Amino acid sequence: MEKRKIIKTFIFSILLLFTSALFWLNLSNLYLKGDLSKRSLILTTVSFLFFLVFLLIFSLLVENKGIFLLISLLSLSNFFLFFKFHYYLLIGLFIVFLSFVFARFLIQKERNERLKISLRSIFRNSLKLILFFLAGFFALLSYFYPLIKINNFNLPPKTFDFAKKFLIKNENLNFFDLEENIDEVLAMKLAFERINWAKFSPEIFKKFQAKKISEISFEEILKDPEISQILKEEAKKIEPSLIAKERDKLAKSLNIEIKENEKVFEIVNKLINKRLNDLLGPYLKYLPIISAISLFLFLEIIFVPFSWLVMIFIILIFQILLIFRIVKIEKVMKEGEDFKF
Repeated sequence: MEKRKIIKTFIFSILLLFTSALFWLNLSNLYLKGDLSKRSLILTTVSFLFFLVFLLIFSLLVENKGIFLLISLLSLSNFFLFFKFHYYLLIGLFIVFLSFVFARFLIQKERNERLKISLRSIFRNSLKLILFFLAGFFALLSYFYPLIKINNFNLPPKTFDFAKKFLIKNENLNFFDLEENIDEVLAMKLAFERINWAKFSPEIFKKFQAKKISEISFEEILKDPEISQILKEEAKKIEPSLIAKERDKLAKSLNIEIKENEKVFEIVNKLINKRLNDLLGPYLKYLPIISAISLFLFLEIIFVPFSWLVMIFIILIFQILLIFRIVKIEKVMKEGEDFKF
């Protein structure tokens, strides 16, 4: 193998290993930390996109089968840098590895048989194959690492912004900062109801579209840093017994236990746990397999437009590689067989 080809192969190997590690890292944020924020989902999608792009390009350009097997195996082995070892996951990854090998065979076969290069035709079937088996692996992963722990829901705070939109309808909770201490928030609410706003400058209320002070809701007040700070100071004057009564009243309305100085996200955790247990009851034990199957079907639908995006990026990257002469297209003579009668 000539020196320039060795350097190019090395660079593409590093890119594939790097993008695979980045993808598994972002995926671990979803499964292990429960981070379903927009930023986390976008980072996971983008890193997955580039992992697939470099995997397919690597499968096409690197002719040495041994190097391909080694690097693709290492790219999948990166998974265990972020997830705990499990035999079923190892088997799942090995099946994905076999899909990579067969996909490369399809790519090389299409490359050798085609008289005119068409990236879409070369990668179409192999990409479908890889996405199918990866969807199966992600479904298997969701069985062992559910985003919601069955019978013991312990959602990280970042997940609540996503979850509470669907599970929390109570007006007493849906606009609170999840990291706030519930006693402090209740004290601020009591202060809001009791405070004499007349002693404050009317200038600070002009931002509320000329509403009367009595028409401004507690939710609007919390969104304003200046007035919210005033309330925090006034809340310190509220008697603990009054806060306790307000806390008991909230616990009664939600039908859950609320302890002194609990964080809002801990209360939401309890409420989600109660709601899901009430809703699903005896079917909770079937949730892991149901969620795995549901995720697989969902990914199979999502991967259709996603595969188009992968192809667009592959074509763009190949254009860049051609411009910088990292890759070149040459006309070659190909021998073939045909029937004669």
